[in-house]
Amino acid sequence: MKRRASRATRVFATALLVAGIVACGERSWDAARSSDRLAAVPVAADSVTVSGFSAGGYMAVQFHVAHSSLVRGAGIFAAGPYYCAGNSLGDALGRCMRGDGDISADELASLTSQLALDGEIDPIAGLADDRVFLWHGSADEVVVRPVVDALQAYYATLVAPDAIERVELDGAAHTLPADDPSLAACDVTAEPFVGHCRYAGARRMLEHLYGPFGARSGPLRAGKLHVVDQSPYGAATGAAGLSERGWLYVPAACAGTGAPGRCRLHVVFHGCRQGASYVDDVFVRRSGYLAAADAGNVVVLFPQVEPSFQPLNPNGCWDWWGYVSDAYATRRGPQVVAIKAMVDDLLGAAAAEKLEE
Repeated sequence: MKRRASRATRVFATALLVAGIVACGERSWDAARSSDRLAAVPVAADSVTVSGFSAGGYMAVQFHVAHSSLVRGAGIFAAGPYYCAGNSLGDALGRCMRGDGDISADELASLTSQLALDGEIDPIAGLADDRVFLWHGSADEVVVRPVVDALQAYYATLVAPDAIERVELDGAAHTLPADDPSLAACDVTAEPFVGHCRYAGARRMLEHLYGPFGARSGPLRAGKLHVVDQSPYGAATGAAGLSERGWLYVPAACAGTGAPGRCRLHVVFHGCRQGASYVDDVFVRRSGYLAAADAGNVVVLFPQVEPSFQPLNPNGCWDWWGYVSDAYATRRGPQVVAIKAMVDDLLGAAAAEKLEE
C-alpha cells in the first residue's frame, strides 16, 4: 500500500519541477588565479575519491563510473544508482527519489557496460577494485530506502561485495550525518541538510575509502579553506550552472613544501539547496569533512553549482537527469568535464605520471 508523500518530499519535488585558489599555506596561489587554472597540490594520482549527498550523491556516482580509471572509491549519502533517471525529470522525482516504480540494477549495470564499450565512460574494469560506502537514514522520506537498495545492488555487480559498506541509520531523516550537538536533530530535514546524528559520516566514509586514519600524538593543526575560481572551467566546458566560486580545503600537512604525493584528493558534491547559493559555506564548514581531512591528510575540493531557470534547475542541483545535456552521466557531460578539468589541474604532474604508467 503506497503512503502519501511527506511534506519534505513534496517540497523537493515541487522545487525540482519549477525545477584559482586565493591563497594556500606557505605558497602564493595568486599566480594560479591569474592564469585562470588551479595550481597542483601534493596529492597522489591514485588517491582520488568522491562523495555526495542526495543529488550530489547521484553526481558522485556519475563521476565515479564515468572516470573509474581515475577514481578509486565513492561515498554516497542518500542517492541511487547510475543513470537511474535516464533523461527524465519524472523518473528522477518518481522512482529515483520516492521509489515509485522498480529500479533494475541489472539493467543499469548492462547499460553501464554498453556505455563503456561505446567509449562514453571508462572501462568497467576500473571499478572492480574500488571501495564504496553507502549511507541512508531510516526516516528519510525524500530518498526512500529501496532507491539506496538499488544502488547497493548496482555496485555489487561491478565492485567486490566485501568492498561495499552499507549503513542504515535508525531515525535519521534526509540529512548528512555529523557529530555536532549544535546542528539540527538527526530526524530533521531542512537546510543545510546536516544533522547531529552522533555519527561522523564524513570521517567514517573517508576511512572506509582510504583505511583508518589512526590517532595522532598531539593536537592537529587546522588546515586552510581557500576560495576557488570556477568560472574558467565553466566557460571552457559549457558547464551550465557551475558557480563562479567553489572551495578547496588544504590540511596543514599538505601545504607548503614537502614530499610530492604525500596527501590524497577527495571531491564532495553538495545536494540540492545545500550549495553556496543557499547556505554559503555552512555545509562545507559544518559537515565534518574538514576535521576528517585534517586527520587523514586529505585535500578536499567542494565544487559548486547554482540555481537557474534556464536551464531549469531552481534548486541548485547537480545534473543527474539531463537538464544540461543528454550526455550528463558520461565523460562528455559538461559538468563532469568541468570537474575532471579541476581534478586534473590539482593533480598536476601526478596526473601526467599516472598516464605514463
